[in-house]
Amino acid sequence: MIFVVGLGLVTLFFTGRSDSEPVSSNTPGAWIIQDSGTANDILDVSFPDAKRGWAVGEAGTILHTSDGGATWTLQDSGTEFELAEVVFVDANSGWAVGKFGTILHTSDGGQTWEHQADSSITLDRSLVAVSFVDELTGWAFTQRGSFLLATRDGGKTWSREFLSNTSSRSDVYFLDSNRGWVSQSQGGVLRTTDGGGNWTLERGVTGPSIGTTQLFFLNEELGWISGWRSKGQDFEFALLLSDGMIARTTDGGRSWERHDTGTGRFVWDVEFVSEFEGWAVGSFGTVIYSDDGGISWTRQSSSVDTLLRAVTFADKKNGWAVGNDGTILKFTRP
Repeated sequence: MIFVVGLGLVTLFFTGRSDSEPVSSNTPGAWIIQDSGTANDILDVSFPDAKRGWAVGEAGTILHTSDGGATWTLQDSGTEFELAEVVFVDANSGWAVGKFGTILHTSDGGQTWEHQADSSITLDRSLVAVSFVDELTGWAFTQRGSFLLATRDGGKTWSREFLSNTSSRSDVYFLDSNRGWVSQSQGGVLRTTDGGGNWTLERGVTGPSIGTTQLFFLNEELGWISGWRSKGQDFEFALLLSDGMIARTTDGGRSWERHDTGTGRFVWDVEFVSEFEGWAVGSFGTVIYSDDGGISWTRQSSSVDTLLRAVTFADKKNGWAVGNDGTILKFTRP
């Protein structure tokens, strides 16, 4: 009976809703709900500037706004497969990746999307992360396996480049054509300084039952990883005793310092707009804010209690968070 109750609570933790918790009124700005026009789960969002943005999610959903999210319109993706991540390098050029090796590209701001890379390259492996540093140079990753996909011509051709480490991966982030990082699901970090030709496995984030989700780098030295860590030793009930976690590096990913958020909520994504100021989002509508580089965190009101999957900022005054059930929030401040 105890196990059944525990399992039910674990399920509630991931999929349920909860009463709102006290939040600070001293943090800057406010998060406002936007009408996405869909009930599909939204998994990622990208804004190359404060007006134009794209969001992607289940059932091939691609949404676009040209007015900062005041209105969102559905674009024809040409697929019904789930899209996990999207990235735009400017207002015209973008890529989305997802299930069964799906890679979509647009060069006209999403008016048309074309499929890139066939199964002979992707092996129909589901892609969970994509990173582009300009119109030509990009990478896409599977969660598991021995290879990554790379392109140097805007996706006209993709090649498989092999990894010596096959541990489960959660995200990829390239700062430029040479420097990139891959977060492993259980805390390790792969680092490259030659565009993915060679990878070094760093110690990464340590602690009991660590799990990581997304990573973000502000510059070549300063970066963050979002995730969770278990507070308990009993495997069956570890998720009941968990806390949101943000880890920070100040040496380019060679070492990481973990900071627990104290929310008791999983953290799914993190982004910083300066070396001090950043936001993270997670389960039960959690939005947290830091003004000291991620060492301490304060809750902000999101007015929702669904799982928030991703957060992005176009600048210090304009940000967006997306999540389950078509949730889109916009952050603004004077």
